[in-house]
Amino acid sequence: MIILSIPYLSDKFIQKQVEKARIDWKEFRLDFHRNYKNFPQKFIDSKTIITFRDATEGGINQISFNEKISYYQELVSKYKCLVDCEILLYKNQCIPASNLILSYHDFSDNLDIERIKSIFKKSNSIPSKYLKIAVKLTEYTQLNLISNLIQTSNKPVLFAGIGKLGKISRILYKFLGAEGTYIGLENYPTATEQITENEAKQYNLTKISRDTQIGGAVGGEQVENSLGLTFYNQYFQSQKIDAIYLPFVVKDFNDFWKWFKTCKFKNRIYGFSVTMPFKKKSEFRNQNSEDKKFPVINLYLPKSDEVFNTDVIAFKNAIKYLNIKKNEKILIYGTGATAETALMSFMDFENTYLSGRNMAKGKELTSRYLRTFIHENSVNQRGFAVIINCTPIGTNNEDFLKITKLSLLKKVIDLPYTEKNTLLINYCIENEIEYVDGEKFWKWQAEIQLEKFINVLQI
Repeated sequence: MIILSIPYLSDKFIQKQVEKARIDWKEFRLDFHRNYKNFPQKFIDSKTIITFRDATEGGINQISFNEKISYYQELVSKYKCLVDCEILLYKNQCIPASNLILSYHDFSDNLDIERIKSIFKKSNSIPSKYLKIAVKLTEYTQLNLISNLIQTSNKPVLFAGIGKLGKISRILYKFLGAEGTYIGLENYPTATEQITENEAKQYNLTKISRDTQIGGAVGGEQVENSLGLTFYNQYFQSQKIDAIYLPFVVKDFNDFWKWFKTCKFKNRIYGFSVTMPFKKKSEFRNQNSEDKKFPVINLYLPKSDEVFNTDVIAFKNAIKYLNIKKNEKILIYGTGATAETALMSFMDFENTYLSGRNMAKGKELTSRYLRTFIHENSVNQRGFAVIINCTPIGTNNEDFLKITKLSLLKKVIDLPYTEKNTLLINYCIENEIEYVDGEKFWKWQAEIQLEKFINVLQI
């Protein structure tokens, strides 16, 4: 049950949104208008939810509780619609149970599980059609807590997470045991962290069932802009594969890992792309297997308990694409996991050097891979035929060449990818320098990941 939440801004706005909506269930938020009684009632039917959330409930305009209930009763009598009422304010028998949504909203940063338990208990004692729960989620393990509480409800639950994990929780609402969730308009949200209509389409939200296979990208905030969100989801939809690919933004890896290991639908998780800063996390590895040959990984398949580094294949493609010779002088710039993957990929290229801001980490890497570390202050004094940018420099329009003071000769591999070319790639184009940009590199490794995902999904 997907509910499109529409703010009452004007009659024309409501008409326009209703005409173009592709979602059957609609919530009209009347508190967005100063005169809620002007709402065009011709758009109300049995799949309509009428909500007036006053200021104490996170709404905009204010009316008395009795006035709201009186208006609700009028609409229910006429149209058999549903109405939303905060459970802590509700008085028994005000609204017919078959038309009532009891709701609870908590916008505080700390999830009060005991209080939510009491809300479920109170809800079980009041006849209603649904219980709506909207709470702020900041930890993945809280998804398990919410799921456990939903199982205690004697009526279907509509779940609308907010906070850092608000969107993920709404996409996964069925896996949490909820009956429905809310989405919003692209530029007119009625709550924070709502899934937009476009996102609902991207994730095929209306088609997700408890049998849908779940995967995604695990990393920092950058995964919200991952090319994989479009690439994999479009492929799954085009091939009618019942799977989704989601952005798992992780700040506390231990929290994420505990959730993953204990969530009730772990058997539905087909795989994770792994990105910064978790490419070297030992938790992904089966200590009894031979996967230690990959010190850096970017793909984890839990069903087969395998790890891979598809970036190595992308680097090999880049070497072939740019026709990089073994006698060419190569600089890898960066000291993180991707730079280590580059060192692995260029093991047979003797004139390979490393530089970056973290000297201690850089020297540790070059010692392990028998290469030379060059201090960033003197790197511009050397001449290199090939430069490989393994840092995020360029993602936010930074000028890689000005920052590093490097001069280019022949070839570039620039791994950051953005909607527009990085300044480094623009320089390559202007000066007719051969290059591989971040998007091309990403696609090479993603095609291998897709093959791995499909193999797992077909088991």
